[in-house]
Amino acid sequence: LVQPRPLDERIDSRTSFAQILREQAVRAAGPRPRSLPRRRIDIDFAVLLMRTSYATADELDFMPMDEFQKRQFLLRQDDWEGYRQPLPPVKQGDISDPNYFDFMSYCQYATIAAGMRDGRVVFEELIDANGTSVVVARDPALPRDNARLPALLSLRVGDKILDAIAERYPGLAPTVELRPSRAALLEGVKALAQVFEYNNYLLSARLEPSERGFQLSAIAPATVWSQQVLSLRGDLANDFEAKAIAAYLRRCAVDASYTTRYEGSEVVHIFVYA
Repeated sequence: LVQPRPLDERIDSRTSFAQILREQAVRAAGPRPRSLPRRRIDIDFAVLLMRTSYATADELDFMPMDEFQKRQFLLRQDDWEGYRQPLPPVKQGDISDPNYFDFMSYCQYATIAAGMRDGRVVFEELIDANGTSVVVARDPALPRDNARLPALLSLRVGDKILDAIAERYPGLAPTVELRPSRAALLEGVKALAQVFEYNNYLLSARLEPSERGFQLSAIAPATVWSQQVLSLRGDLANDFEAKAIAAYLRRCAVDASYTTRYEGSEVVHIFVYA
């Protein structure tokens, strides 16, 4: 994409040189956004996904949120022109547009990942425009090891999305039961994927059972570009659909893990039972 700003001005100026080189390589040779026949995302659902991620990052107390906002702004400034060039006109601020949502979710999760890599346990945080600051200390119940924060954020984001779906869409949300049959579990996963489809987060989803689990293919999700870029950067993924499914499996007391691969405009999540 565009030439990045000098290291001392970049959002990741405290990140290792190897990580910065990796990010620059992704900018230069990573996947380019493509115009896909995607519908506009339901605005409330788009806001839910963005706000849930921000609020969860704030809860984990690894960086001042005023610094988070500054870092995210600078990343957006660095990468915006290069991102929008191959696309039809994209209006900044329109997160119902899947192209803009894709970009802003990338900025949000790249900033979260950078903040976690050099996370602090105690820091000062500005709380108003007058320069008032407070000292924030990470809750002792939270991990001190920054390497454990990405998994915890994914877990909490997934739980919150699942709770919001149950509250907002009681007729569509999956039924949670402890250790359901495989058929019932897959019906729940299918129902959850349909909520994402109903809100135009993805065009459709394909669910395929396997001997040891199942595979969910999200067709042209709103984060199809950003998931790939974040993965190449070594950042935490913004795979909201997978986070929600993982939360559903936990609620059903089903122990499972998942990996992801990318096939054109499809994001394929492979869930394996323990």
